[in-house]
Amino acid sequence: MPPRGLKKLLLESSPGRLVKGKYTGFKAIDCDGTPHGHTLKGITKLLHSKLYSSGTLDDSAVKSTAFRGGAWKGGEGGIRRGKAVDSQVSRLASAGAAKRNSASKYKMTRLAFGALEAAGLEPLHGQRVVLNRQHGIATACDVVCYRKTDNSLVVVELKTGYSGNRTIPAVTNRHQTCYMASPCSTASDCVLYRHMAQLSVTRHLLACERGFVNSLKTKFGIESIRGVLLYACDRDTATYELDDWWIRRSKRIVETISN
Repeated sequence: MPPRGLKKLLLESSPGRLVKGKYTGFKAIDCDGTPHGHTLKGITKLLHSKLYSSGTLDDSAVKSTAFRGGAWKGGEGGIRRGKAVDSQVSRLASAGAAKRNSASKYKMTRLAFGALEAAGLEPLHGQRVVLNRQHGIATACDVVCYRKTDNSLVVVELKTGYSGNRTIPAVTNRHQTCYMASPCSTASDCVLYRHMAQLSVTRHLLACERGFVNSLKTKFGIESIRGVLLYACDRDTATYELDDWWIRRSKRIVETISN
């Protein structure tokens, strides 16, 4: 079990929320939870335009080979399934363990929570908003977990349906391997590293919340915020730890995509 009060701290310290309307997006909130200011930019498009290459990823890297079943037919079936699984995982991550275990789940939701359990990760909260007002960006952690083995908080980035080869790099029309922009210019532009870059930004934004981080240390003795990339598809599940190479570059990635 995670330390008592950790989940409450994670929930109550959130600096923003998703606001739906004509322009759906994240906004900062004041002390009573009221959204204010302009809608902040999401990081997905910024990463595509500022960090990823303009090369083309092979179909074997981006197209899912997993069987989706009759409920998810059609060209947009995989996208609809992914959104449904993401929503369910986020909702159940915020629920208690008993409710989570007894709930009816999609197959990939079961696989995702099974993978988290195997990795020693206890879900605390789903869709926890993180942001940087100075840079005008925001996103949400898919799941935030507690890991007892090293007494750490872990930001989990969940990706569903990526059953292809995640390490095949994008190429130019002359079949030359493409790399990401600085500060990741030595990393090939592949699906795995794109998702690592996204996770590094999300984790960095959470780790920069000074009040939250100080409370983690003083109340729970937690001094480390880590990141894990989780793939869930019908073929298998796979977890990748966000290593120090990405963590060291995360601040500069934020600066790159925000300029």
